Amino acid sequence: MSPLVLLAVVGALDLVGPPLRQDGYQLRPPRQFRMARMDLYHGTRVATVTRNTQAARYLSAALMDGDGEDAATMMISIVEEPLTLGPSSRDEASTAVLRHFRDELELPFVLERADVRTGASARVEVLGSVREGSQLRRILVAAWPGEVRHVVVLFSVPSGRWEPLKAALDESLESVRPDIASGPSRSWRWAFATFILALLALSIGLWRRRQQRLR
Repeated sequence: MSPLVLLAVVGALDLVGPPLRQDGYQLRPPRQFRMARMDLYHGTRVATVTRNTQAARYLSAALMDGDGEDAATMMISIVEEPLTLGPSSRDEASTAVLRHFRDELELPFVLERADVRTGASARVEVLGSVREGSQLRRILVAAWPGEVRHVVVLFSVPSGRWEPLKAALDESLESVRPDIASGPSRSWRWAFATFILALLALSIGLWRRRQQRLR
């Protein structure tokens, strides 16, 4: 086999795309997924699954593999509270997912399983399904531990496309490295920026008053 043919075969077998790095985490989304317009999700809490509904949270990124109703979606959110993996992780995660779909999205979630995965990308996973109109979609939610805050990934896939995509979804989840404890949170950065702007406005006001006195 020639080197060019070998490279083509290896590329075809690569189920995930280039790394996505932002908000302190990194991962490789499935190869066909592309960034979606974030304004489509502005003001919503879709995919921001958490045990504590009072915790600050936000959608960090949304990706899709198409534009139609049969498109699969991948949503990544940051929850501003710590998460550890332990004996109760499966029950807590499944309860959080059920509550998120029932109370915040008004969709009945049918739970299939909940597992704690070990290894380089240790996480808790919840698998189930929801029905949106006439379409049944499989839902896979995964959360990674963090000392200060944690990352959550939610896949939503039409049931008929689940099996062809499953290997790519698993490989993508294995690529997640949630280094989000290494830097300040988005809410802290906004608060700091607001503080700096307030100091700047105060200094400008004092300078103008001083100039008026000197006239």
